[in-house]
Amino acid sequence: MTPESTMNCGNDLLVDFPTSRRQGQIFTVESTPSISTSEEQTNIPLSPSPPVKKKVKFSEVADMTHVDFPSSSELRQRWYTADDKTRFKRILARDVRRMISIVSSTPGECLSTEVLEACVGIEIFLSRDLAQRTREKRARHMIGVLNESGRQGRSERIDDERLSRVSEKTSRWARDRAFELAVGYWELFQEMKE
Repeated sequence: MTPESTMNCGNDLLVDFPTSRRQGQIFTVESTPSISTSEEQTNIPLSPSPPVKKKVKFSEVADMTHVDFPSSSELRQRWYTADDKTRFKRILARDVRRMISIVSSTPGECLSTEVLEACVGIEIFLSRDLAQRTREKRARHMIGVLNESGRQGRSERIDDERLSRVSEKTSRWARDRAFELAVGYWELFQEMKE
């Protein structure tokens, strides 16, 4: 399903998602054995791109529709139950234990593509230290955004751009980490193809 085919599905979104990608935000890498840090050899911008005008708009007026509170059976069908959440946590813990066992007992060059793919998304759980640092960084991000929002509320001067900058600054580590992981996986998969 293409983005164009999903645009008119009867969902009126509050957020205006552009249908085309902006120049400088498309990451393509030429098929070379390793990623170079030179911007000329890749299309990955190494310097920060110019500020992009945000497409999110907030209205002074909101239309609300009253709906009856769903019955308990409807809630069970719509939302994850406590048992579902417990099961998800058990599955995650099982997968992490299995991956830790495989990764720690297998030399890096012998790891299969399937094992690497199974690690995508659970990297932070493979190390207790990394998981703890990630929790702390997420907490600092949340506290930073809430502090700025509270400061603006007390001063009765709302500055969405400043709040956005605070959020961007305190979450920079997550974007950098995601980029590094993507590059690392790309390099590993390229080496495995050879």
